Amino acid sequence: MSCFISSGYTLDCRTSSVGGLKTIWILGDAGNNISGWTENAIDQITSVSGSGTFYKFELTKQGSSFTENITVNTTAQSVVFEPTLLINLPKFSQSLRNTFQDLVALNNVYGLVEDNNNRIWSFAFQNGGLVTAGGVQTGLAYSDLNGMAALTIVGGEPNASQEILVTTTLQAVFNGITVQS
Repeated sequence: MSCFISSGYTLDCRTSSVGGLKTIWILGDAGNNISGWTENAIDQITSVSGSGTFYKFELTKQGSSFTENITVNTTAQSVVFEPTLLINLPKFSQSLRNTFQDLVALNNVYGLVEDNNNRIWSFAFQNGGLVTAGGVQTGLAYSDLNGMAALTIVGGEPNASQEILVTTTLQAVFNGITVQS
């Protein structure tokens, strides 16, 4: 197999990209899985099959992030993509505590990530992610976060996260999976 680059990169206007996350969805319910997906010619995901419900988490402005790093083993010639979600959710309550405990218990966290540019990205669709850090807290000062702090979900994937192409509604992309709006 020959490896090559097939395109370059052109800078767009400086005002067309905003950092941060708006919303995430985590796949839940019994039997939750992603069994497959299809892609278009530029590797955007156009349809997804599986089971379960993607539960919506609304995020505070400038309070959560999505990054994707790589780990390279030059001896083995392997590359692993590591998508990472860092989530902060305010207002500690019994309901938030239960959600925190449920997320920690999951063996495979599959997600959707909506950035502040209204683009939706896949999260750990092939291998699933795991909660690796985080906690709940009351805070110390009146202005401190009272809630779930720095919940970190990390994946290990053979390919980089892909954009979900939404032409009508997000639900229309999914077969067998319900997406909470």
